[in-house]
Amino acid sequence: MTNKIITAIKKAVFSTRKKRVKPLGLWATRALVFLLLVPIVLVVILFICVCTRGYVSYDVGRVIDTGIKIIDHIFIPSVLAALTGFLSLWLDKNDNGIPDSIEKDEDKK
Repeated sequence: MTNKIITAIKKAVFSTRKKRVKPLGLWATRALVFLLLVPIVLVVILFICVCTRGYVSYDVGRVIDTGIKIIDHIFIPSVLAALTGFLSLWLDKNDNGIPDSIEKDEDKK
């Protein structure tokens, strides 16, 4: 199992270098998307836990409230427009480690 994971990582990193794409940019984009999804997942999980328990403690209520405020500030139109552009760097339909939008740019040259 670990060999498969290591092989997949090596394949993704080395295939991006062939097309003159910096792997750091790809990983930074994926990390940004991950960091933007963390508050949403945390708030949803806490909200489900609160609903199953039937009461909200003071600390959990503050975490949910702060998470909702963070989500509200993250998802303003300018940030959503930037995320849409970054998400195009996430899509890789043929699983070669190079995003499809970058492959299109290389094919035009």
